[in-house]
Amino acid sequence: MKFVKENKWSSVSYLVWTFLHLILFLASAGERTAIYRGNGGFWPFNRKSDIDAYDFLELFVYMVLPILVFVIIKLVGEDIKKAFDKKK
Repeated sequence: MKFVKENKWSSVSYLVWTFLHLILFLASAGERTAIYRGNGGFWPFNRKSDIDAYDFLELFVYMVLPILVFVIIKLVGEDIKKAFDKKK
């Protein structure tokens, strides 16, 4: 519970982010094989940028990447602050 209180805005932002991407994933439910069809694109950077190109790979990347960035910031953030404080 302490973690949620300390990171309230990050938690809320991630929940909104998750909800948005789950909607995108479910909206493309009929076209789960976009990466195997040969377009090879990564949503939204593929040629068409259609919602039907959003598949599990995009869902996984867009769900895991923010968590990794958050963890890295939490692990390294204090060290960076200390390094800047020493320079001043």
